Amino acid sequence: MLDEYERAVLFEAERRQPTKIAAALERELFLEGFHKAFGMGAGPCRLCETCAFEEGCRRVEEARPSMEACGIDVFATARGQGFEIQVIRETTDPQHYFGLVLID
Repeated sequence: MLDEYERAVLFEAERRQPTKIAAALERELFLEGFHKAFGMGAGPCRLCETCAFEEGCRRVEEARPSMEACGIDVFATARGQGFEIQVIRETTDPQHYFGLVLID
């Protein structure tokens, strides 16, 4: 799937924000004519208390898969673009969250 894209926006955001930002940016790009825009957030979806996956997502306009779920090595991708990212060893360690929007 990634071979279908030549451009992307990789961004860092605060906790629980990458998915929200990716969905909003994907929508804006789509409305501007980039019909293949595809946003990805970070971590598991936490939009609903109980997932309705079997019946169909209740919040399809907000939910996006994580980069990790799509097989993307977030550490290598972020480092390759000059972002600082390290494995969290302690709860006091700085945490970095990333989102990605594929564009074409």
